[in-house]
Amino acid sequence: MKLSLTVEADAINVLALNAGRIAVDIDGIELAQLIDVVCDNGYSLRVVEEPGEKDPLPPVARLNGIQCSTAHITKADNSLLYTFSHQNEDFGDSEWISYTGSGYLIYLDAWQYPVLQLKKRGLSKACRWLVVTLMRNYAIRILHLDALGELLPGFITFDW
Repeated sequence: MKLSLTVEADAINVLALNAGRIAVDIDGIELAQLIDVVCDNGYSLRVVEEPGEKDPLPPVARLNGIQCSTAHITKADNSLLYTFSHQNEDFGDSEWISYTGSGYLIYLDAWQYPVLQLKKRGLSKACRWLVVTLMRNYAIRILHLDALGELLPGFITFDW
């Protein structure tokens, strides 16, 4: 996530927390204005009373995911994912690959080695490389491939 703000403040203190979160203590600005700017950019800002306040949810209750464009997969990958997501049998691929109307949700926790499962099902090397790179770099558990998703820098794109 990138958020650009121009803030005029007396003092700003930033504390890095785990899981990519930060705590920011800002003196000399109107808190309501800051919250409005953050919300206008599509993000959420949470105000806590004490620095380092614990999140009541355990880490396993959260799902980490990334949404990106279906342009990162081939037309053949798209056809395969569509077929898998529309299976009507019990214990089929539709339990971990879901069609969203404009793309697919892939639940990577469904298999111990999800990239191997994608390879067995015939998905391209480019698609598998996207999945494995995102899993390694961002520890994702869900991948949302969407026609309206963003193009990720450094990944191959296909014009289909």
